[in-house]
Amino acid sequence: MNARPLALAVFVLGLGGCVAGPDYRRPETSAPAHWRDAPAQAEALPDAWWNLFGDDELGQHIEATLNANQDLAVALARYDQSRALLGVARADEFPDVAFDPAFARARTSGNVSNRLPELETTLWRVPVDVAYEVDLWGRVRRGVEAAGADVESGADAVAALRLSLAATSASTYLSLRSTDRDIDVLARTVTLREDALRLAERRAHAGVVGDLDVLRARADLAQTRADLADARRRRDNLEHALAVLEARNAPDFSVAPRPWAPNIPEVPAGLPSSLLERRPDVAGNERSLAAASARIGVARAAFFPQVRLTASGGVASNGLGDLTAADSRAWSIGPGVHLPIFEGGRNRSRLQAAEAAYRGAFANWRQSGIVAFREVQDALGDTHWLRERGTALDATVDAATAAAKVSRSRYDRGLAGYFEVVDSERQALASQRAAIQNDQQRLLAAVSLIKALGGGWQEGDSVPRQPVATAAGSP
Repeated sequence: MNARPLALAVFVLGLGGCVAGPDYRRPETSAPAHWRDAPAQAEALPDAWWNLFGDDELGQHIEATLNANQDLAVALARYDQSRALLGVARADEFPDVAFDPAFARARTSGNVSNRLPELETTLWRVPVDVAYEVDLWGRVRRGVEAAGADVESGADAVAALRLSLAATSASTYLSLRSTDRDIDVLARTVTLREDALRLAERRAHAGVVGDLDVLRARADLAQTRADLADARRRRDNLEHALAVLEARNAPDFSVAPRPWAPNIPEVPAGLPSSLLERRPDVAGNERSLAAASARIGVARAAFFPQVRLTASGGVASNGLGDLTAADSRAWSIGPGVHLPIFEGGRNRSRLQAAEAAYRGAFANWRQSGIVAFREVQDALGDTHWLRERGTALDATVDAATAAAKVSRSRYDRGLAGYFEVVDSERQALASQRAAIQNDQQRLLAAVSLIKALGGGWQEGDSVPRQPVATAAGSP
C-alpha cells in the first residue's frame, strides 16, 4: 500500500484539530464578602416570587403581563432569530449538495478576428455538485461556538426582560393599591372637613365664633379636596400603565378599588458571590463575551489557507435523447485552496475589530456585575432604613391623631380657637399620608431587591414561550 496518501490524510485530519483564536474561559471577578444591612436567612427566592406579598390579585396581573406583553414578544422573536442563525452556522459543518441542471444553445460569430469556425451548439447538462470546506483552522467551529453563545445570551435577555416586566407590574400594582389607601384617608378627611365647616358656620351664625373660623374651615376643606383629586389622578395613571403592561387598551381596563393592607416581605439576599449567576442580565453579558471571544478565532482563521473539496458528477450531451448514453457521463473532483496574500489589510482590520469587540464586551460584563452589587446594596439599605422610618412614623401617627382629638374636644368646649384644630388635624393627616407613602416605598424597595437579586431565575433555565403571537401578527 502506498504510504503517501495515508500520511496526507493523517496530516489533514491532524490539522482539522487546530482551532484558531483563544479558548474561552469565564474571567475571574471579585465579589464582596458580605452584604450590609442584610437579613440573616439566605434561602433562594421562589420562581413566583410575587407570592411573597400575599396578594392573589397581584399574581394575576403579573401573569397577565408575562402572557401578553409586546416587548416580551419582541425579545422572544429575537431569541428565535438567534436559534435560526445557529442553524445557519451549523450548516457550514456539512457539505453543500446541489442539483443544477442546465440547457444552453449558442452560436459563434462569423465576423470577429481570430474567430472559431462558425458553429451552433446545443448542450444539455444534468450535474450534481458537491462542495465541502475542510475546517483546518476552526473557522466554522468558532462560528458555531459564537452563534451558540448568542443563543444563550438571547435566552438570558428574555429572562431579564421577564424579570423586569414582572417587577414593573408589581411596582405599578402595589403603588396603585397604596394610592387607594391614600384616597381612602383623604376621602374620610374630606367628610370630616365638611362636618367641621358646617359646625363652624352654625357657630358663626350663633355668634360664638367669628368669620375667620369659617374661612379657615373652607380653605382646609378645599385643600383636602385638591389633594384627593390629585391622588385620584395618580391612580388613573397607574391603572393606565398597568393596562399597557398587559397589552390592554387603557379605556377598556380598570382595577376596582378594595380594602387593602400591605404585606411587606423579608427578602432573602443570599451570598454576594452567587449574584453573578443569579442575574439573567449579567449572565447574558457573559455569554456575549464568550461569543466575542469565538469571533476572534473566526477572524484569525481568515489569515490561513482555506481548503475546499469540490466534486461534480452527472451527464452532458448535445441532444436530450443521448443523456442516458454511457458516453454522456461526466465528472470532476479536486481540491481548491485559497491563500490570502494581499487584501489591503482587510483581514487584519477584521481581527482588530473582533479584539476590540471582545474588550468592549468584557468591560460591559464587568460593569454589569459592579452595577448589580450596587443595586442589591441600595435596595438592602432602602429596606433597612425605611423599616426604621416606618416605626418612627407609626409613633408620629399615634401622637398626632391623639393631639387632633384633644384639639377638637377643646374647640367644641370653647377652650381653643379653630386655628389650633386646623393645625393639629393637618399634622395628623400629614403623618397618616407619610406613613402610607413609607409603606409604599418599603413595598417598592422589596420589589427592587428581588429584581436586583435576579428573582427566582437560575442560570440555564429554559425559555418560556409566552406570549404567543396573535393570528393577526403571524406571518
